[in-house]
Amino acid sequence: MAVTLQQRVEKLKSKAALLQERYKALMRAKTEADTRIEQLSGEIDRLRRTLREKETEIERLKVSSVLTPDHRDVEQTRRFISELVRDIDKCIAQLSV
Repeated sequence: MAVTLQQRVEKLKSKAALLQERYKALMRAKTEADTRIEQLSGEIDRLRRTLREKETEIERLKVSSVLTPDHRDVEQTRRFISELVRDIDKCIAQLSV
C-alpha cells in the first residue's frame, strides 16, 4: 500500500505541476490579450476621432458647394445689374430734361 500511496502522491505532484504550467500559460495569454485589447481600443478611439473630423469636413464641403455660385448664376446677376443700371440711367436722363 505504501508503494501505491507513493505512486499516487507522485502522480498528483506531476498533475499539479502540469496544472501550474497551464495556469501560467493561460495567464500569459490573458495578459497578452488584455494588452492587445488596450491597443485596439486606442486604435478604435483614434479612428472614431478621424471619422468625426471627416464627417465635419464633408458637411463643410456640402455647405460651401451650396454657397458657391455657379457660372450661370454669376452671368444672370450681371445681366440683372446691367439692366438696373440702364434703367437708372434712363431715369436720370428723363429727370435732367
